[in-house]
Amino acid sequence: MKRAFAFLAVVAAVCAVSCKKGDTPASKPVDATITAADVTVEVGKTVSVNATTNSTAALSYVVDDSGVYTVDAAGVITGVKAGDGNLLIKVPAVEGKFTAAEKTIKVTVTGVTPPEPKASITIDGEFADWGALEAQTFAQGINDPNSPWEGVEEIRCFAEENMVYYYIKFNTESLADAFAMETPDMHLRLCINTDGEYESGYTSYFLEGYDFIVEGQFVEGGAFVEFDGTLFQRIGSWQELLAPENGLVYGVGKGDEYEICLDRTIFNEAANTSDVPMPMGDTFQTGIRFYYNGWDEFSNVPNSDVDTEAGNGYGYLLRVKFN
Repeated sequence: MKRAFAFLAVVAAVCAVSCKKGDTPASKPVDATITAADVTVEVGKTVSVNATTNSTAALSYVVDDSGVYTVDAAGVITGVKAGDGNLLIKVPAVEGKFTAAEKTIKVTVTGVTPPEPKASITIDGEFADWGALEAQTFAQGINDPNSPWEGVEEIRCFAEENMVYYYIKFNTESLADAFAMETPDMHLRLCINTDGEYESGYTSYFLEGYDFIVEGQFVEGGAFVEFDGTLFQRIGSWQELLAPENGLVYGVGKGDEYEICLDRTIFNEAANTSDVPMPMGDTFQTGIRFYYNGWDEFSNVPNSDVDTEAGNGYGYLLRVKFN
């Protein structure tokens, strides 16, 4: 009998400790759910996922292919290009209240995918963008070893939209010698033919006549300076069409490289108001002449050696087409 009373006393003591007023057993978290349907959106358009959850936590979105579609924090999807993707929707756990949950829906993007933008050039004295151009998109002239000049190793011309871009690679030693001269200023002429015939215009230093030049200084005191130039048209003699500081051209250089841009819209406004209008169409021809030590010839590109006896270094103009 004493043993029974002892057992009942232990049970009562345990109950008194574990069943204090206000204590309740821990509740099990509710399973979180996500409701969302597959989505279809057009290229360039947006649509909301409209996902919902019973959880108090916020939804988040994980894109599997941002080249097909994107989604923002609010669950708004933007179509990028035609294709399919799987969007993962997630909700985190809420301690003691909700579990975590995930749901994947299919995203279908329809419509016409816009073409990839063409590579473009930034005139900033950095030249990696020239290396990104496809070979078929630009014209190129290389210094001929038989020419009488070695100051310039290569020029390129690339045209897109209404901009024409020039790249120049100088011979490092020749450029350093020119910088060190008593008169270390250098000029260049962008020579441009727009009418598709090569008898009129100016024919010196190239095998074909050109109708326009943009002439300006690109080296002063033995260092590169920003290029600005005067636009002339050859009508019997050189006629000035546009003075410097007109926005027509801009150029900068670094090391032994230099780059220039020319605005076709500004060029054509001037060319159309001349006595003999010759606007630049989608194809044109061009070359560059370089001067140092005052106005001595430093180089002339293109300069394929067409006269092996004289080695005069004259060449045909580059053919350029707007991309």
